[in-house]
Amino acid sequence: MVEVANEFAVRMARHCMQWLGANTMSIVISDMPTRGIAFCIKDGLPPEARFLLEDFRLAVNEAIRAGLRAKVSSRNALSKIAYKDFRKEHPKMYAQHIVSAFEVAGGVLKNHRRRLRNSIASQVPFVRRLMLKTENQAYRLDREHGVIDLPIMAGCHVKLELKVSDYHRRYLDDSSLVLGSLTLLPDRAIVAFRKEAPKSYAPESALSLDTNERSLDGVLVERDSAVPVMVSFPDVAIVQQKHHERRRRLQKKKVHDRRMSRRLCGREGRREHDRIQNRLHKVADYVLSFAAAKRSAIVLEDLKGIKHKKNKDLNRRLSMWPRRKLHQIIEYKAQWRGIPVVKVDPRYSSRKCPICGRIQDSRMGTVFECECGWRLDRHINASLNLLQTAVSKGLEVAGGLWFNPGAFQHDVMMILYDPATGARSEPNGTSCSGEATLPSPSNNATEPK
Repeated sequence: MVEVANEFAVRMARHCMQWLGANTMSIVISDMPTRGIAFCIKDGLPPEARFLLEDFRLAVNEAIRAGLRAKVSSRNALSKIAYKDFRKEHPKMYAQHIVSAFEVAGGVLKNHRRRLRNSIASQVPFVRRLMLKTENQAYRLDREHGVIDLPIMAGCHVKLELKVSDYHRRYLDDSSLVLGSLTLLPDRAIVAFRKEAPKSYAPESALSLDTNERSLDGVLVERDSAVPVMVSFPDVAIVQQKHHERRRRLQKKKVHDRRMSRRLCGREGRREHDRIQNRLHKVADYVLSFAAAKRSAIVLEDLKGIKHKKNKDLNRRLSMWPRRKLHQIIEYKAQWRGIPVVKVDPRYSSRKCPICGRIQDSRMGTVFECECGWRLDRHINASLNLLQTAVSKGLEVAGGLWFNPGAFQHDVMMILYDPATGARSEPNGTSCSGEATLPSPSNNATEPK
């Protein structure tokens, strides 16, 4: 069995290295990766800035209505048909803020048009929250003292003093980062920092990951070895279930007080969001640190268009499953660090046999068994199919790779992350406890969120 596994590892590694070497230039990282950093505002928002946020929200909603009438959704088209009228209606507003209002309205209109195209019921969109988004030409940031100089109108500027921590100082003191857009909210300011994309290294291995509700299961293929890996985060589903039950109890208890019910449920939703984000960022940091140490290209599923079933509970679980959010965090952090990421079509990856190519009718059970004799954990089997698809796509070889039976059946699973070492302890019992696993990577503390 060991000889078969080693033979499979060598064949897989050889094919992967050929694909990665031949397609290094095809893994493209955009020119200017961007990272948004949130700052709290000392002493709150000045009245002049709050008035500007109200005017900006009004301008965005007017631009949305103008775009619906003219049936356009781009910033340039909105500027052509409405800029002169907006200058008359908002004579004191800074001109750059009007252009930014068109940009925000264009994004809202594109989302509205996409929903209509997909036959999803959608009302006339509008912006309810106070906000302002402007480009770097319309404000100044004193990096040394953490002060934003924001123009309100001609001859009127406000200075926003920001609360700066050691985390913020890493970005403010880095001269390689240039300023991007500014998003101003009533309670905080979000500054976008951009930098030249780091040069992607030539991958020496491949890390293929199958995304599941409670873990990332996959396989690491190097030049002379291949080993199954797992990134576990079961507490994400537990936290979601706990907060769902709390909101349901609050809605029943406050059924005659909709204002209080909405307020309490909103607080539960925000707390759930923060706790889930915290765990997803830790998972992404471990995956990227491991991939950087192994100089691996990460292979992920392109999860789009998941169809919901008639089961109400299953639909709720699928809608709450943060699969796209986890992929998004991994992708933008990999882009920031110069780690190549490849997205492949996951169709039939859980039901396909990598030996004979037979597709099963059902994907029930934790073990994949095929008539040809192939037997393997279903998640690891899916990751092999994903890697096979990636290699086949890169090499343009019909049918992809063919594997020997018995590989990985007795290999030891490498645990990359476990919530026992990554998630904070919580007295309410919503976090899972697990066995001790690999220690935290040394560079994890410096990885920004």
